[in-house]
This record gives sequence, structure tokens and C-alpha cells, in this order.
Amino acid sequence: MKKLFAIILGIMFAVTLTACADAQEGDYTYLSLEINPSMEMIVNSEMNVESYSYNNEAAEIVGAGLDLIGLNYENALNLYLNAAVQTGYIDIERNDNAIAICAMNSTEESNTFQLQVETKLQTYFQENKLGVVVLEQSEVMAETKALALQNNLSFGEAKLVQAYLAINEANTLQNGLDMTSDELIEAVKEHQVQYMSEYKATTEATLTPVKAKLTEQLQTKVQAHNQAVLDGTAVQPDTTGVMATYIEDYEGVKSEFVIRNQERVEYANAVMNGLVADFLVGSYIFEESSEELSYTINEESYELNDDGTYTESHSYTDIESEEVTTSDSFGTWALVDGTLVLTSSDEVVVEFTVQGMRISYVVEEDITVTLVRDLSLGNN
Repeated sequence: MKKLFAIILGIMFAVTLTACADAQEGDYTYLSLEINPSMEMIVNSEMNVESYSYNNEAAEIVGAGLDLIGLNYENALNLYLNAAVQTGYIDIERNDNAIAICAMNSTEESNTFQLQVETKLQTYFQENKLGVVVLEQSEVMAETKALALQNNLSFGEAKLVQAYLAINEANTLQNGLDMTSDELIEAVKEHQVQYMSEYKATTEATLTPVKAKLTEQLQTKVQAHNQAVLDGTAVQPDTTGVMATYIEDYEGVKSEFVIRNQERVEYANAVMNGLVADFLVGSYIFEESSEELSYTINEESYELNDDGTYTESHSYTDIESEEVTTSDSFGTWALVDGTLVLTSSDEVVVEFTVQGMRISYVVEEDITVTLVRDLSLGNN
């Protein structure tokens, strides 16, 4: 997917909100949000958040410092989405984020609620000029659909059963199938209350610094994006074809965001613990240049070894003469005051700015060339 511009969980970011709704009678509605950061909440009849929980570390990072209890669900969503943008789980530089939602209760009103949530999400992304598509989990979650089909359940009922099974390993599928939607929601709510108490007491303090570091690293870009939105100069990213791509291969597309964000968290931890040099070891390949160069980069790659040496190779084609230049070099590298410094065997020094799994250097007329960690090689 092409990138459109820079600024605010691909989940999952990706981001994905899947909406599923079913009809039957209760005071509570179960709402599941999937971006990559995965979270769920229980909304009461007054449309306020009764309880909520984070289902993976990404969501626990995004949600660190937030208190959603008692808020109108729309305000709660805005707080959570804003945090996802600020930490990069919703990537302002991409047009292929996705968010999937599922709303479920035991009354026909859940269908109306689902549509409301979808509309509010779409409005949020449009107003903030973010490249995010809103998906229905029933369209993209194969495992849940299979469970529904095998047990003659609606998608929403199957989703609730899965939520119940995730609470405790002792919970059995048969017990979940024997319970009503109201009973399942009540069980999930009780678990969320206990989970959040434990999260606030222990996990949150550990992840708050990680969230702060992720936010700090993106602060300039996010602020610039937000200012452009306020000024009316921000452009709505083109998401044509993005939804179809997710529907065709949801897990595959989402996995790119998962890997990318895991790298970002690892880098944040490396910065906080003074281990950036160890983090940088790996292979990097050309990603983009900030402006058009006088030559075309056919290939450019760097290998940073753990012994402080590096190898580099490239192939350039001059735009005017069409002459192809290839070269290989080697030398040593070091991290100096946060800057990656490469010194070739010919004593040529090139300085790189480090941005997580990306490194960049300046060439002619202040044009920036960026290389990205080659994840296909299994680098950590």
C-alpha cells in the first residue's frame, strides 16, 4: 500500500474495528475493537462505559494512563483512538490502517448501536484526515465465522463465546454454548473489572514509559499533521481498494502492522535502557527518498554486524545518461550521541539518523534517503 503523508493500532493498527450485531435483551452491550491493539468494552443502557479490558500488550500501551469508566462510549473511543494516533498504532503516514468492530447484546438495538459506532468512527477518521477503513469483524475473522457456522450461532454470539473462553482456560466451549448472551456478557464484564484492577496496580506503570517514548518519537509529525488538519491543508488519504485487500487477506495484511509495531516497542525499550546499538544490528534496504534524485536507486542495502563492522552495496542509474553504477563497500559503525556513524575502509564518513527500524542520511540538496529494516530476513 502506498504511503500518503506523515503524522496518527496499521493495530492495527492497520487499524481495524469490526462490527457485529445481534438481537435478543439485556442492559449491556459488548463492543470489540480490533486495530492490532485489541480491546473490548461493556457499554450500559445509558451508553456509558461500564467496564473494559485490553487484550494484548499493544492495547495496554495505547491505553496506559487512560480511565474510560463512566465515560460516554463515544468520548471513550475518541480518547483511545487519539492515543493510538499519538503512539503510531494508527499511522498518519499510511492509507491502509484498518479498524474492525463488533457490537453484541441480546436486543435488536445492538444493530442500531453497531451502525452508530461505524458512523462515528468513519467521521472521526475523515475529520482527522486519517487513512483508516472501518471493517466488520464478521467479514474478516475466519476463526469466529467458522465457530458460528459449526455451532449454528450468529457471528456476534460466536464472538461472545470466544470472549468467554479467553477469560479462563478452565472455561469450556460447551459451557459457553450453553450460556445466554446476557450471561456471557455478565461473565466478560466481571472479568474486565478484575483485569482492570490488576492492570492499574501493576502493568500500567511498566508500560507508561513505553507509551511516552513512542509518543515522543512521533510528536513532531503528529503535531504537524494535527496543525494541517486545523489549517484545512491536510488531505484525506485515498483508501480505494484497502477494504477489499483486508477482506481478502486480513491476517496477512494485519501482520505487517503487528511486526512493525513490535519493532517500534523494542526500539523504545532500547532507547530507555541504553541498548540502541544492540537494536541496530541487522539488514537494511532502500525504502524511499524525500524528493526525486538525479539518479534512480535500483538497490541499496546495509548490513550492520554485531562486531561493529558493516557491509554496503548499491546500484544507481543516472537519470540523464542512463549509466548504471554499482559498488560494494565495508567499514565500521558506531552510535555516537544517538547518531549512527559509518566509516568506510576509505575513511568516508556517513551519518544516519535513527528512527526505530528506519535509518536515513542526507544526500544532494538536503534530500533524505531512508532505509528500513529488512524483516523478510527475520531480523529482530
